[in-house]
Amino acid sequence: MFTSTLITVASLLATNALAAYNPSCSNNVVTYWGQNSWGGAHLDSPDNWEKPLASYCEDSTFDVINISFLTNYNLTGLPVLNHAFHCETTYNYTNTLHCPDIGTDIKKCQDNGKKIVLSLGGGNIYTYGLSSEADGQAFADTVWNMFLGGTHKYRPYDDAVLDGVDLDIESGEHTGYIGFINRLRSHFEGASKQYIISAAPQCVYPDANLGSTLSGAWIDNNYVQFYNNPCNLANMDNKWNFDYTSWDKLAKSNPNSNSKVY
Repeated sequence: MFTSTLITVASLLATNALAAYNPSCSNNVVTYWGQNSWGGAHLDSPDNWEKPLASYCEDSTFDVINISFLTNYNLTGLPVLNHAFHCETTYNYTNTLHCPDIGTDIKKCQDNGKKIVLSLGGGNIYTYGLSSEADGQAFADTVWNMFLGGTHKYRPYDDAVLDGVDLDIESGEHTGYIGFINRLRSHFEGASKQYIISAAPQCVYPDANLGSTLSGAWIDNNYVQFYNNPCNLANMDNKWNFDYTSWDKLAKSNPNSNSKVY
């Protein structure tokens, strides 16, 4: 996914009250944070770089913020995160980030009614993929323990418990994601909070990396990338390029009858 400082994938008229995510609403606003893409191309303008996470949770603009990205699954060890300049400290003798300030911000955002979700993947030359159901299940256990409601020696955001997982899968082996989601959902059973599972497919239908996952696994929100491709919003009047109907039908046929397209 190409990310500007913040990508808004839905629109909402702001009010003075803080927004709270409501899965039954059709006007939630979702964004991505953590890559400082604009800042990376404008190193001479730090005043306009991406701000700390909590800065985007102080008003009603956003309901869900996806933290990007977990870029290397490292299935035989500890996963690797990339948060641009926001956090560079790692746990001793590992490549796993330790970001207590982001953890504090996560809890501040949640206190303001925001859902903060971990996004996996990304569109650069990262190393990720799940080649089997067993890999998916094992990695789901790792994600649950390190980022969600489980326990682990190395939790990048300390005791902050994220609100779910987003799949921005643009490369790598992908046959294990159904197993990944199914195992996560088994962890969710009986949890004290409602978790989100979302995906961010390319708008070319069907998506080459997430096609079978989107039809075969539980998905709450589909953040279709109607940009960066010939099927983007600029071509919405051209039925041969812009195709919302197929995505809508896919969401309606998902195992989650309330799956939505953004």
